[in-house]
Amino acid sequence: MIVRQKTLAASVLLLFIACERGAAQDLKLVPEPKQIQKHEGTFIITSKTRIVINAGHADDDRTAAETLSEEIEAATGLKLKISTARSMPKSGAIYLARVGDDKHLAATLETSKLAIDDKFNDEGYVLDSNKDRIIIAARTGAGVFYGAQTLRQLIVRHGFSAEYSQVKSEVITGSVPSVAIKDWPTMRWRGVHDDISRGPVPTLDYMKKQIRTCAAYKLNLFSLYIEHVFDYQSHPLIGPKEGSLTAAEIKGLVDYAKRYYVTILPEQQAFGHLHHVLKNEMYTDLAETPHGHVLAPVNEKSYELIKDLYAELVPLFPGPLFHIGSDETFELGQGQSKDRVKEVGLGKIYLEHLKRVAEIMKPYNKRLMFWGDVAMHYPELLQILPKDVIAVAWGYGPAQSFDNMLKPYKDAGLDLFVAPGASNWNRIFPNLDTAFINIKNFVRDGQKYGALGMLNTTWDDDGESLFGMTWPAIVFGAACSWQQGEAGIESFKAKYDWAFYRNDDNTFRDAIQELTRSHTFMRSAGLGEAYDEAFWTDPFTELGAKSAETAAPAAHELRLAAERALASLYSNRGRARANADTLDYLIFAALRLDLLGMKIQFANEISKYYWDAYLNMSDGQRVRRDLNEITSINARLEDLRDATTRLRGMYSELWLKENRPYWLGNVLVRYDNLASLLQSKIQSVQAAEQQYRQQQFLPTPQQMGFFIR
Repeated sequence: MIVRQKTLAASVLLLFIACERGAAQDLKLVPEPKQIQKHEGTFIITSKTRIVINAGHADDDRTAAETLSEEIEAATGLKLKISTARSMPKSGAIYLARVGDDKHLAATLETSKLAIDDKFNDEGYVLDSNKDRIIIAARTGAGVFYGAQTLRQLIVRHGFSAEYSQVKSEVITGSVPSVAIKDWPTMRWRGVHDDISRGPVPTLDYMKKQIRTCAAYKLNLFSLYIEHVFDYQSHPLIGPKEGSLTAAEIKGLVDYAKRYYVTILPEQQAFGHLHHVLKNEMYTDLAETPHGHVLAPVNEKSYELIKDLYAELVPLFPGPLFHIGSDETFELGQGQSKDRVKEVGLGKIYLEHLKRVAEIMKPYNKRLMFWGDVAMHYPELLQILPKDVIAVAWGYGPAQSFDNMLKPYKDAGLDLFVAPGASNWNRIFPNLDTAFINIKNFVRDGQKYGALGMLNTTWDDDGESLFGMTWPAIVFGAACSWQQGEAGIESFKAKYDWAFYRNDDNTFRDAIQELTRSHTFMRSAGLGEAYDEAFWTDPFTELGAKSAETAAPAAHELRLAAERALASLYSNRGRARANADTLDYLIFAALRLDLLGMKIQFANEISKYYWDAYLNMSDGQRVRRDLNEITSINARLEDLRDATTRLRGMYSELWLKENRPYWLGNVLVRYDNLASLLQSKIQSVQAAEQQYRQQQFLPTPQQMGFFIR
């Protein structure tokens, strides 16, 4: 019996290892490492496996070790012990070390052709896995951390019981294929830019979650877009008290991000997009136009305000960069600066303002960043700017080339960032078809022009966007900025389920693609994309009815795609062993897209039923049947109302998972108004039905708001 058990155990183990050899041929790593070699063999994670940190930097590298421990626990149920050592363990361990702290480690890496010299990238790492042990080594803590993030994606879960293991006291719970990886980033700065000023203001806890998740894909810059949502003590009217970040919160966030090798980059607008400041009567004399959006550059008090704001904000952020915004200054030259612009030109006024702000920033020893959309049109004047400022070129369309946005700054000798976008703003679900092409091509061209980094942007233009929907675009940006050259969209999609959800098929990728198709369907009908505006449009006005009639050919496919995604998400959500909470955002988007399609269909059907009743008023049975299709216990108007109120509750719950309650009411009122509109229409049709019973006469369809005949 004992012999048979040992033989069975050996057979199972051999089968286990053979399967792993096959799995190692298709490593789904995001970002893709620069150099990777696959070898025979597998490192088996058991209950006796240890995570060991070199004692030389044990405190600094503990976060990297903890992320590994958490990953293994999530995959296997085992919480491995984290210990420290002065040198590399012989076997049975996952070893994290700085190469300068362990002479034996350096020799081992030399033998494995993974030597790390003094010129190796500070954020680079090597990962060497074989059947006996795993090594993660680097010159710096950032490199060790990034090596750990790659290892997290290599861990495969298994469920063998103790009787089938080589040693009865051990439980085989996971494995790592034998690989040798040498990896480093292409771009120095790899960032995410989160708009926190046009509606959603995230909680401190959610920003920490964003940082952890971004860091897992080797992003190292997290930018907060601020127009007015900081609690300035010197200017207490600017930030809403219930919706502003405090100095204490920022200090806590900066310290937290440091553990994950993420730099917090603040962006406080210093030119345009300042309406929430300038709408206050106390600041209206600083506005280019009364209560407008642009700070007047000809008013010396404008620079006093900037000095005050930056004196409070800048010292809270120890990073080397500071973003002053300054995009879309549409009102410049229309008000206080009108005469000066006529005298010297708009470009000079704009660039001289940036120079003044750079002088204000000089004592803080930061490199100033500014949006490049205006200055790029005045290449002959760029010499006005200090040579250490950084132009942030931005564009969000699926262009094949972005040279025109980059060349002017390169020719002027200025450093660059590129800022693609997640295409999430104003949309029910991000347009990932646009976002992926935009990110891929912009980052590729940024690398070609020697850009210092990427700032992948999310925006909240109409205040509705939920960050939890943007992760595919965010993670793709991480891949593009780490990898060399042009990243592959399809290869990224093929890896996304594993890299983000630890799911070993393409279930969630397929659901996401179904949701993204909504934009294609709406565009095919001549209505742009699946915009929020289409969702809120009243279909019982002449204009709304025209839109519903135009969109009708797209509604069927729109709903089918949304419902296929929804059914899959409901059935397979248990397959997500990481980031499972983000599925709720996909479910919400699917329900909302389905309701958009339903509203288009039902607006057409309701109108036609009413017209049929109106044109056949002599047939009482037909009239009653038609009106019952519009409103009754189970009828179209009730369906639309019920779905709207359901989504209202779901939206509120998702918002509060991410954000402070501040500003939520401005979105919920849209759900309330739409539900109220539908309820009013129910009552008006019921009143028309009562009138018909009494007078055998119906109001005209136009009077009822039914314009589709």
